[in-house]
Order: sequence, then structure tokens, then C-alpha cells
Amino acid sequence: MQSEIQSIIEKWTKNQSFEAKIITLFEKVRDIPYGNIGSRNPIDVYHKNKGTCSGKHALLKALYKEIGVEVKDYIIMHKFNNLPIEFPQNLKNILNKSTIIDPHNFLKIKINNQWFTVDVTWDKSLKKLGFPINENWDGKSNLNILVALGGEIYETKNPILFKKELLKKQTKQQLKDRKLFIQELTIWLDYYRNL
Repeated sequence: MQSEIQSIIEKWTKNQSFEAKIITLFEKVRDIPYGNIGSRNPIDVYHKNKGTCSGKHALLKALYKEIGVEVKDYIIMHKFNNLPIEFPQNLKNILNKSTIIDPHNFLKIKINNQWFTVDVTWDKSLKKLGFPINENWDGKSNLNILVALGGEIYETKNPILFKKELLKKQTKQQLKDRKLFIQELTIWLDYYRNL
């Protein structure tokens, strides 16, 4: 995987300064379309050009680590119900019958001995739908966490395993509704992008 990560960096940031690479890699991963591909593997996210918060942040983490940036994984518990988005009726129906609790991934990176929050969840094309987007980043300040805040925040060494542990606390119906919501969300966003 490392050589493939190196080739992605070369393709996206050829001849850029370290500071410029920080920003370019953020923007390139941010603009990978959000959606469920059934994998959180960073290379799968790159090749399929789609991923959820887990996969997109796994890719960004691998890219940043490869250029020598120290990275930490974080998870915040959030509810999709609290996102200020005008969802289509089929998604509203799911949200009206169930609280969709989700462990949301984001990163902190260390630049010049300071830690900064980085979140690449929603691609820039979703701004028109009202999704919060991190843009115009200077590479040396905190970015917004792109979900409704209020839930517990955890630092974790293994975000995929920790996410599974957090999801075990939900009922079977909650897990079923969460899976359906993310599938339907992916379909809606794909449809919107193709308009």
C-alpha cells in the first residue's frame, strides 16, 4: 500500500512545498464524493473515488503520514437527525422513525508543534445542498467538525475497531436503520451529483 500512497502523493502534489502538500492533499480527499462503497480501505476509496468519513479520513491519514505529518484519529458521536439538511422524503421518513446515531471520524494533525482539527467528510459539490464544507483552508488552523456537535469525542488508535465497538451498543433496529439511511443517502447524493 505504501508505494501506492507514494504514487498518489506524487500525482496530486508533484513539486509542491510541504506546506502546499498539506492543503492539496486535504482538498483532493475532501472532494472525493461522500458515499458508502462497502470498504474503508484507503486504496479502495482512492480507486473508487468515493468513501464515507471513515474511508476518506483513512486515506488522508495515510497520505499525511507518508509525507511526515503526525496524525491522530478521533471519533465523535453524532445524530444524522441533527444535520441542518433538507433531506428528500425517503430519508426524512427514516429519520422520523429512528434516531440515526453515528460514530463520525475526523483527524488532528500536528504542524509546527500545534495540533489542528481536520475534517474532509463532505465533498465540495454538496455545498449547494446545505452540507457544511471546509474550504479555503490555510493548512495551519482548525477546521470545523462537519457533523452536529454535542456527542462524546474519543481519541483512538484504531478507529475502525473502536467504531465497531461503539456500534455494538446500538439495538439491531438502530443498526438496520443506520445502514439503510447511509445507503439511501449515498443514492441521493449520487443522483444529485449527476444532475
